[in-house]
Amino acid sequence: MAAKEVSDVSITHVTVENERTDSKKSRDNILARISYKIVWALETSFFRVGFFVGKYPLLTIILSILMCGLCGLGMKTFKEEDAQEKLWVPQSSRIIPEKAWVDRTFPEETRFATYVVVNPNGDVLTPSFMNALLDYYIESINFDINGRKFQDMCVRIGKFCYVSSLLELWLYDEAAIRALTRNDIISMISRTKVSPLSGVDVVTLLGGQITRNESGVVVGAEASKVNWVLEKEENSDAAGFEKKMIDMALRGHENISKTYVYASRSFDDEGFGAINSDIKLLTAGFSIVFIYVILSLGKFNLIEHKIYISLSGMACVGLSILVAYGIATALDIIYSPIQTIMPFLLLGIGVDDMFVIIETWKNLSPEEEKLETPNKIAVTLSRAGVSITVTSITDMVAFGIGATTVIPALSSFCLYATLGILALYLLVSTLFIGALALDERRRRARRDACLCCYRHSSTYEPYECSTGKSIIQTFFGKFYGPFITRLPVKIFIIFLAVAMASLGIWRFVKMDQNFDVSLYLPSDSYAFAFTRAQEAYFEEQGRDASIYCGGFNYFHEIGRLDVLQERLVDSRYVQNGTINSWFSAYHNYLVTSGINITSEEQYYKTLWGFLRSPMGQRFSSFVNFNSTSEPVSIVGSYITLTHVREENSQDSIKSMDGVRYLIDSSGFPRFTGPDMPEYMCFSYARAYLSYETDKVLYGELVRNLGLAASAVLVVTIVLVANLWTSLLVFVCVVFTVMDVGGVLELWGTSIETASSILITLSVGLAVDYSAHVGHTFMTIRGDRNNRAIETLKTIGPAVFNGGLSTFLAFVLLVNSASYGFQLFFRVFSSVVIFGLFHGLAFLPVVLSLVGPPAYKHADEIPEEINMEVKDSGSRGQVVEPTTNGHSEGANGYAERSRYAYDGPMLSSQGLRMHSGTFTSKPHISVIDVPNHSKNNKGSLSSNDGLTKL
Repeated sequence: MAAKEVSDVSITHVTVENERTDSKKSRDNILARISYKIVWALETSFFRVGFFVGKYPLLTIILSILMCGLCGLGMKTFKEEDAQEKLWVPQSSRIIPEKAWVDRTFPEETRFATYVVVNPNGDVLTPSFMNALLDYYIESINFDINGRKFQDMCVRIGKFCYVSSLLELWLYDEAAIRALTRNDIISMISRTKVSPLSGVDVVTLLGGQITRNESGVVVGAEASKVNWVLEKEENSDAAGFEKKMIDMALRGHENISKTYVYASRSFDDEGFGAINSDIKLLTAGFSIVFIYVILSLGKFNLIEHKIYISLSGMACVGLSILVAYGIATALDIIYSPIQTIMPFLLLGIGVDDMFVIIETWKNLSPEEEKLETPNKIAVTLSRAGVSITVTSITDMVAFGIGATTVIPALSSFCLYATLGILALYLLVSTLFIGALALDERRRRARRDACLCCYRHSSTYEPYECSTGKSIIQTFFGKFYGPFITRLPVKIFIIFLAVAMASLGIWRFVKMDQNFDVSLYLPSDSYAFAFTRAQEAYFEEQGRDASIYCGGFNYFHEIGRLDVLQERLVDSRYVQNGTINSWFSAYHNYLVTSGINITSEEQYYKTLWGFLRSPMGQRFSSFVNFNSTSEPVSIVGSYITLTHVREENSQDSIKSMDGVRYLIDSSGFPRFTGPDMPEYMCFSYARAYLSYETDKVLYGELVRNLGLAASAVLVVTIVLVANLWTSLLVFVCVVFTVMDVGGVLELWGTSIETASSILITLSVGLAVDYSAHVGHTFMTIRGDRNNRAIETLKTIGPAVFNGGLSTFLAFVLLVNSASYGFQLFFRVFSSVVIFGLFHGLAFLPVVLSLVGPPAYKHADEIPEEINMEVKDSGSRGQVVEPTTNGHSEGANGYAERSRYAYDGPMLSSQGLRMHSGTFTSKPHISVIDVPNHSKNNKGSLSSNDGLTKL
């Protein structure tokens, strides 16, 4: 047959004849068989998907966007959940029904503004200081907020507004306070134990170094506290009053060294204000990533740079967020504030997948470069698809398992992340590939990369420097790969990895568990300064709490109430002098008044009068009656106290449980009925919600990390289909997470909700760096050293670019004023650095020493692919299936056919034409290292490619 130039071919039939001998089956390794079936199935599926998308790219893109839009319709009922008990507290915790009862019986109806006023190394018990406090008080009650004064918004105790301060001792009488001498002040404090309005121990209003004389009388103090309490209103007048209070404190007073302030609005103003300000940094980070992706994906000439490919990749990230939010909202999965970090997670994963696909695209052989666009896309996706499948499914399973946690916010985040990763995986495999196919058509038509309507002339030639291999690929293949595969370097890298992991584990297990909400305030804010001043000058003062009791027979329980009071006074968990008890005051009143109570009705009747007397009016809000007129009975009541300040969350939990035990063991009646607390008396504070989270946080972190790591191992075994490689990938992930945990501990990070979520998230990010390398190593033949080098050359640039782009997204947060964003930077930068080290240094070195053999598809499966070739000008035509020129029925075709598509599929195994038929072994993305090519079965041949006969 005369030789003929084959420039336009149409594959009319592809058949696979599978002939295994019994002797070969007996030698097959079970895992190798599974490996073949899994990888063959994945690559076959991706090949067909790629061919369809390559043939109908515009249809694929439109359908993808429409499907995303339909999923996004679920967001019509979107609502952000901000209730702490629904986000962070295990729903089986006792505090859930207790909080619900408190909210029903004593709705939160107050706001506040608090001053800490100090004279360091000085004295606040002076006339000038008291006059300064009075100036603050007078100015505050004269603030005009939309025509309203403080008196119109304050919580009242009789005729007085609730303002807790030393000035209570003189009932805010301006004339009396202006005339005070130092002796008058000391004398009043020494003979007054409880303040007449707020009912707190007077000494608790003093802070810093408190000086006493020989008789134990307080004669000096460095600081004092003032607290204004307002009614909680729907309008913004109370918030406006707080703003004026903040401004007044920041202006200061000439007779006060320093005034620190904190109000109900402060955390929102300062904490969320810093977050909103730093959103600009994240936006800039996204812009940097976008520019980097443009520079990395394409080449620097007018035809081959890929701005629209980069845009389509970013669009995949955005659409995956829309899909996740839409489906999750439709399924009524709660949306919490931590979902705001999901775009960065998907950005890191999505950019990584894009780089893997484009790197595979760049690594096509010269023969494969000449394929028609659908076939070229199909070959690319058949190779890159398996790699992104390994990482995507691993991430999905890891986050899916994380969704079983008892912390609702973390569970919902994991569900959102799972949906987002699934959507991103599908979009990258369709929409992004469709954009790549359109871009390839544009490139072949010599249209400009930006102005696609403009076609460059045939005389246009790109600069030579812009048409070769990338600098990064050259670096990995010629310099980095050969360098790290030297024996001394291998020993050093292994030693360094083991040393870092050992140090990381040591420091990780020493990480404290402590939640300090003040860390989420900017360090240069007035609110942060207040928290530090309170710690410095009121160091013994812990969290405020209340003991609530339901509607039992209080007359019958008088003895238990008095015993409870005594036990609380003696408790080491309660700060001395901070118990403010209505029943203690009432029972003392009964004794001093000589009133003998003989019935429950008389008990309530006398209490009703006591709470309306000057002596008891400060307790009027402490008791909730069933009616506003007599006869009455008690629906609920409470007393207040302050815990002793504890050093960390664990001690705070012990303090909470200690007070709970005192109450639970006092023998009070219990509630009955659904959704009710167990005990009719219980202690409660908003801080307890955080303590309940902290109770389970460490165990949940260990559990989630263990389950996620196990999921990584199982999924990589199934998809990579090699036990040894999967174990090495697993080790890299574990080492990376341990290193991240150790660095965070050295960075001063403690175990709390945000850090726990980000550490769990690091498992999903860490697996990407190692899984790509492990899978690629399995597809390359040759000796281990050269396979490791070829792996780095093939996939190294994609892994490096993916990691660097993730780092660039967060690099601007390094000096963020928000602790939350600082934490993002710490975790993500650590994951990137250690993930790249283990993926691009440790794993290739270990594989070069003890790596398993490559996939044995070509050797293990001696199947022939017979492809009849016709020189036809008609493309896209599929004719009746034939085998070696003979007709075959539909059943035979279904059983024996592998692919049917227009255009040739070229593999690294090559295609050889004999008598009008191509014959080749199926490669399934297994390539041979060029240094070790040989002309035997399953290896590269010098005649690979289209041969002219």
